[in-house]
Parts: sequence; C-alpha cells; structure tokens
Amino acid sequence: MVNQAKYRAAILAVVTLLAACAQAKADTYVRQQNSKVEQAYIMPGADFSKYTRLMTDGLEIYYPQSDAAPPAEDIERIREMFRGAFTAAIDGDYEFVEVPGPDVLKVKAQLIDMKVTGAGGGYTPSGKLKTLVAHGQLTFLMEMIDSESGDVLARAGDRTWAVTSGGDAAEWAEVDRAATYWAGLFRNWLDESLGKADQE
Repeated sequence: MVNQAKYRAAILAVVTLLAACAQAKADTYVRQQNSKVEQAYIMPGADFSKYTRLMTDGLEIYYPQSDAAPPAEDIERIREMFRGAFTAAIDGDYEFVEVPGPDVLKVKAQLIDMKVTGAGGGYTPSGKLKTLVAHGQLTFLMEMIDSESGDVLARAGDRTWAVTSGGDAAEWAEVDRAATYWAGLFRNWLDESLGKADQE
C-alpha cells in the first residue's frame, strides 16, 4: 500500500504550488474564449511558432487524503495509460528531447484524481481551481513552459465526463477514455500552435 502520509504531503504541496501560481500570475494571463478545454490561459505575447521540439517532466498524479490510499500498481497503471495515449497521439511527429533549447517547449502535466473520495474528502482546492477540481472526477492540468527561461506560457485544465458506475472495470475504462481524449486535444493544440497544421 502507498504511504498515506506521503500522499497527504504531496497533495498539500501541489495545492500550495498551484494556488501560489494562480495568485501570482492570474492577472497577467489572458483567458482563452471558445477553448476546447474548460479553462485555458495564455501569457500575453506568447509565441509558440518558434518551438519545434518538446520535453516533458512526465505525469504527476495527486490524490486527496483518504482512508484507503491507492496502491502503487494503480498509480503506475494510470501512468501507462496516459503514456500510451499521448505516445499514440504524437505518433512520432514531434521530437522529444531531454535538454532545454531555444526551440524546445517543456510540457508539465498533472492529474488530480478525485474519484477515490466522496463529498467528505479532505482535498480543498483554492483559487481558480475551486471551479475546476471536483469530487468524483479526474482533472487534467497542463502547463506549456519555455524550456530555457522557465516562463509558463500557457495553462490549461479540463475534467472528465460524468462519473460512470459499474465497478472497477468501468472506472478503468473511463480513465483510459479520458487519457485518449486529452491526448487528442493536446495533439490538435500542438498542430495549431506550433504551425504543423499549416505545413500539411
């Protein structure tokens, strides 16, 4: 079983970090209208057309405090689902690197799993997250970062559809469906923002 104290510390850390980011930079970012995700914010003047390669920190997964912390194999299963979905969506059309560069866009992804707790869960989001993170749902957050300066150029967040019922198999199928959906949105965003769609 996963150490519950470790997850409580992780949740407190991510809530503090995300809340601080929202408070420090919320007024400088422009809310994108007609976005395909629930919330999207872009730094004024951000130019994504100069980026041709990507780097990633992988997927961070956070759970709320609960009496039954998820086992490590479940966390790895989620990572594998998202890794597979995003790999299939990228399909080798974008190069991933490990070293920052002037044409390298860093992608940071976070998954907040509220499906493991009910209305009495201990997760209390703050700032703009209050309108996005909800009990009983998966919330996917992404940041697009200039790899050299560390400037966050864009933030986006989205939730899954209504929670399904029917046992573990149904819930795992929903996680897989959500990963595939978000991977498709990300691929579309890459093509539109990095200029690949104009080249085809």
